Amino acid sequence: MTAKEYHNEFLRQIRMAPETVVHMGKQITPEYFDTIFAPGELKKVNRVILTGCGDSYCAALVAKPVFENIQTSSTTGMVPGTRTEAERCIEFTRYYDTYHQFWLSGTNRVNAMVCGVSISGSVKRVEEAMLRCNKYNGISVAFTDNPDSGFSKAAKHSVRLNVPPTSHAPGLTSYIASCYGLTHFGLYFSTQRGQMSKANAAGQSAAMQRYAAQYTPQLMEKLEEQALALSKRWIEQGVDLMDFIGDGADYATAFFGSAKMVESFGGLTTYDDSEDWNHINYFNRTPEKVGTFVVCNEDSPSFHRVIETIRTAVALGRPTAVITNASPAYFPAACEVFQLPKAEYRWCNPLMQHIPMDYVAAFTGLLKDIPDFRPDSPVHQLDANAARFRQSEIVIV
Repeated sequence: MTAKEYHNEFLRQIRMAPETVVHMGKQITPEYFDTIFAPGELKKVNRVILTGCGDSYCAALVAKPVFENIQTSSTTGMVPGTRTEAERCIEFTRYYDTYHQFWLSGTNRVNAMVCGVSISGSVKRVEEAMLRCNKYNGISVAFTDNPDSGFSKAAKHSVRLNVPPTSHAPGLTSYIASCYGLTHFGLYFSTQRGQMSKANAAGQSAAMQRYAAQYTPQLMEKLEEQALALSKRWIEQGVDLMDFIGDGADYATAFFGSAKMVESFGGLTTYDDSEDWNHINYFNRTPEKVGTFVVCNEDSPSFHRVIETIRTAVALGRPTAVITNASPAYFPAACEVFQLPKAEYRWCNPLMQHIPMDYVAAFTGLLKDIPDFRPDSPVHQLDANAARFRQSEIVIV
């Protein structure tokens, strides 16, 4: 069978990814944000905290560089952005600043804005994040597709993302929508703070659209066939573990790729950065059965460190796949290289570079005949009152 002959909801969402970016460009605009925030309201913010769970936390990692204005230089006319942190939701709600309480400290007061992400709006922890922000008089902003949810209502402001309709599957369309909405709010926020001109923000937004447009039907078909061949080969080789490596915002892609493997076919995965991997996962036994994905973009500050890590993985005998916008000549011949388009701004890369891993997750699940999210496993179908994340108790500290 060719890649085109395989079908499921996850594959459908992957194949429509470039179209999803076009759709989001029509929904998320500066004019839309103008209807949500009062003039001058964002000027007083001097710290941004981005948070979410699972894919939503990955979106926070993706957007962090945009709020920090990483394209600052003498030629762009931009100035450094606002100090921004991407916090795991439980870290922010139960542990963040628990001891110093600097939000309340007079002349050192931090005027924080907390942006939470939950497409469904049903995750109690992000609702808790909005309520905790409100307790300390911060600006809470919910990014969601459910304006009637408790999460949305708990926030002082709610941004509806208007995600294209999809059926239940490992979330890809929702992830692209979250990344798009949060990064573009980062651009808007910088214009409101005087750190970037509106023209520059519009230019960066247009660059993101141009980047996504490079994922043409021809390229998507090539990536499909390459991912299908890799999936078959790794199954034949007995690959039963997967490792994901990335730095900076590319770490979000590594994290997201590992999550899709788990959700699609229940694979045991781990993820790390290029430095810590050498200290820990280097020692995994049976390296020949550990499929290793590495995100390694030429415009990354740690590009050469990641190349060193790739060489180490190959020397160990690991089946290694590289997701990159660089020439394959940089990497050992034993690597499977997925060469992707170059973006004009490096913060754009995470929007689309997960696609090869998405394809591998989808095809591996189909080839193994394992359904998404384990409906075939009674132990995973917990009672609705099990408080996994929708019924979890809210506590404000």
